[in-house]
Amino acid sequence: MAGDMGMRAEPWEPFPNLKGNGKAELVSTCASEIAIEPVEWIWPGRIAVGKHTCIAGEPGAAKSQLTMGITATVSTAGAWPCGEGNSPIGGVIILSAEDGAADTIVPRLHAAGADLGRVYIVSAVREGAGRRSFNLQSDLALLEQEVRRIGDVALIIIDPVSSYMGKTDSHKNSEVRGVLEPIGEFAERLRVAVLSVTHFSKAGANSTTKALHRFIGSIAFVGAPRIALAVIEDAENDRRLLLHAKNNLAPPPLGLAYRIKEKIVGDPGRAVTAPYIAWDDEHVTMTANDALASESASGGHSTASSEVEEFLTSLLSDGPVAAKQVRADSEAAGLSWTTVKRVKSRLGIRAEKAGMDAGWSWSLPRRGPTPPEEDHVLNVSPFVSDGPLRSASEDDLELPDFLRRGSAA
Repeated sequence: MAGDMGMRAEPWEPFPNLKGNGKAELVSTCASEIAIEPVEWIWPGRIAVGKHTCIAGEPGAAKSQLTMGITATVSTAGAWPCGEGNSPIGGVIILSAEDGAADTIVPRLHAAGADLGRVYIVSAVREGAGRRSFNLQSDLALLEQEVRRIGDVALIIIDPVSSYMGKTDSHKNSEVRGVLEPIGEFAERLRVAVLSVTHFSKAGANSTTKALHRFIGSIAFVGAPRIALAVIEDAENDRRLLLHAKNNLAPPPLGLAYRIKEKIVGDPGRAVTAPYIAWDDEHVTMTANDALASESASGGHSTASSEVEEFLTSLLSDGPVAAKQVRADSEAAGLSWTTVKRVKSRLGIRAEKAGMDAGWSWSLPRRGPTPPEEDHVLNVSPFVSDGPLRSASEDDLELPDFLRRGSAA
């Protein structure tokens, strides 16, 4: 040992396998050379230029419908709700894995008032003679080419983000971050905002009232984005709430509330019914955590819904009742008509016409098996794919003149 200590040591090389590759190098900048820049916003406090925002909620919470409203605002430099300013105008690229373009996305965009000339829908990747699904792991370069080709893209929507993760294990934090962190770099480099949509895990599988812990899959789905928002149903007031869950860029914004309405869109002879969102005029003071705690405390079933369920069961117990009478009686009882219609669907209450000249009547479901097509004789809401289908009457719709004249005749 003594002799060894006198020997001259060889130079230490901690990573000899990297020696001389000549390809990789660190990118670093002295902090003194970096100028301070304020965050630039598309939607103040919610969607920032060059950053990734995510939205999550239960299935049926109208998250996709919300993205159509956001698209309309960005593509027209429209006003954000509750006096939160106007969006800068820009193009929007939509990656939607669950909704058809012609029968769902475009009708929704029409109903929301979007400038369709500024909206681009990615349906697939063409590769040789074939086509395949877009993959965030391998196709960001293609997306960058499209952003540069269009030239004025302000927002990219990925709905749902889990459909574009390739072979990534959505429950492994490192793998999810490996896909999502390059999206953040992509957004910052190209100066575009990215809005991803995901789901809540089932409440039964996770009893927490912390919104960040309800985002499905790895915590990286909410950890990688700089802002996280939650869509939660406010059953007591028949609306959806867009609430703050996380914000690394600004103070938490106040919550917002919106409702789903419908209108007729399209040319005569090809008109369809499409939903759109209508914002409430006032902010909501609760956070996503507050709303989830309230939902948990009430057992997930609102007092208003329970009251309506009892009302309808009693009213229809002796047989069919005219729909107009149901509405009159429910309003006289101080019940929300929107809640009545939602509970009607949940209870399987039937809406039928006895003949061409007869009015609509409601009745409790028949005992025994009932053919599904008889449950709703009139159903004109095929486009709310992330929510239950429901019957609609003329008072729900904004009808164009040619349809109103036809109905009056």
